[in-house]
Amino acid sequence: MEDDIRNSLLELISVKLNRIGVAQREITGRFDLVKSGLLSSLEFVDMITTLERRFQCEVDYETAFEKGNFTTIDGVISNFKNILHG
Repeated sequence: MEDDIRNSLLELISVKLNRIGVAQREITGRFDLVKSGLLSSLEFVDMITTLERRFQCEVDYETAFEKGNFTTIDGVISNFKNILHG
């Protein structure tokens, strides 16, 4: 399941990564999608909404942001794993 989440996430940001010349293999789990400037906060929420539809679940943003790393690759994956296996 983690690979499915990671692959979906990378698929959603691949166009932006290509525009700035970054290969997917260069993205680590600590890569912050918002702080890096890759996504605006609105684009981040849109991406999460797309993942929610894809995996048929709903993210509790308040809980997710309390963990402090929600906007990183690992943070997104971790939150979706917790929801799906919760």
